[in-house]
Amino acid sequence: MKDVAAAIIVRDAHVLMARRAPGQNLAGYWEFPGGKVEPGETIRTCIARELAEELAITCEPGEIMMRHLHRYEGGAINLIAIHVRMTCDHWQLSVHDDARWIGADALMVLRLAPADIPVARAVRDELLVTTDRRS
Repeated sequence: MKDVAAAIIVRDAHVLMARRAPGQNLAGYWEFPGGKVEPGETIRTCIARELAEELAITCEPGEIMMRHLHRYEGGAINLIAIHVRMTCDHWQLSVHDDARWIGADALMVLRLAPADIPVARAVRDELLVTTDRRS
């Protein structure tokens, strides 16, 4: 089973989501940016590397939000969602064909990668609590 890091990047009550490009596994599905933890890497090192490689994002990894074991035909992944503070103002697409800031109301409407659905529910709930506090 592989450990996979997923970045939870929140700004102004919106979370950054990326859509997998044509030709990629799960093309057209939206996901939290991230990727597989390499041997010898920590989860924080992994997420910083993946964000730099996939979106040219610089960041400061924070605390782990949650872990989710996702089984699929042929295997399983341990998805580790980690809060990340983005330290730049933009991104550049490479393995994704779109990336957007998504609010709580729109998050569960996206065509989400199956492994990301439980994390998306938790993020949505967290965003709703944050939004309620601001009201």
